Amino acid sequence: MLKYLSFWTVLLSFSSVLQAAPVGILSALDIELELLLKEANVREVIRIGGVDYYLADLGSSEVVLAKTGGYGILPSATTSILIHEFGVGQIIFSGIAGGVADQTHVLDVVVSSDFLVHDCGTITDAGFVWKADCGVAKDGSIPADARLREVALAAATQVVGKARVFEGRIVSGEAFVSSPIYVDFLRDRFDAYAVESEGAPVARVAYEFDIPVVAIRTLSDKADGKAEISYENFSREAADQSARIVLRMLNIIN
Repeated sequence: MLKYLSFWTVLLSFSSVLQAAPVGILSALDIELELLLKEANVREVIRIGGVDYYLADLGSSEVVLAKTGGYGILPSATTSILIHEFGVGQIIFSGIAGGVADQTHVLDVVVSSDFLVHDCGTITDAGFVWKADCGVAKDGSIPADARLREVALAAATQVVGKARVFEGRIVSGEAFVSSPIYVDFLRDRFDAYAVESEGAPVARVAYEFDIPVVAIRTLSDKADGKAEISYENFSREAADQSARIVLRMLNIIN
């Protein structure tokens, strides 16, 4: 019995000094990752499937940073590798998006309450019929982690002020949206706050493996007829703002 107790005492002591699982930080574009890499102490870069995974320290947090690439296919693969090859315990998606909710403006921040794939459905002779098949809830949504949402909201408020921070649904699809008509559809049909291409695919994979996930999106445009011009003017500032919020999140988490 004494030997048995001694074994478990040693084991518990050993496990207490193990580091927590690293935080996975994903972005779709180079400009969304640049500030984070600049602030990081990169210890190793591992290339898998054409994607560089940066094993690094950001402040006192151990992280793995990666550029997912755009749209749904590549982010899904990157998320799976992040989970299975690098053992991340939670995922933060940092980047930019188009604003959908009426009350939001360029350079406001949307923290994901949940995610949804807005172009999941069936093409018929009568047009496109949306279906909830790509989500996990009956309404087609995919949840964001409650704790990470709270941390993200607190961090965003500290960085940009409460008036510019919103919590709402982020919808994802394969196309860049630059249409006020489609924005009305996204707002009226899904109560969306922001639209982009990667959040829902990342969240869907994370959900399957019980990994907490949240997205921080600073609005570079309003996804309307002027979206491309606005994107060109504000994308870098928006990307850096989201990155600063992630840095603040890591300080809160630790």
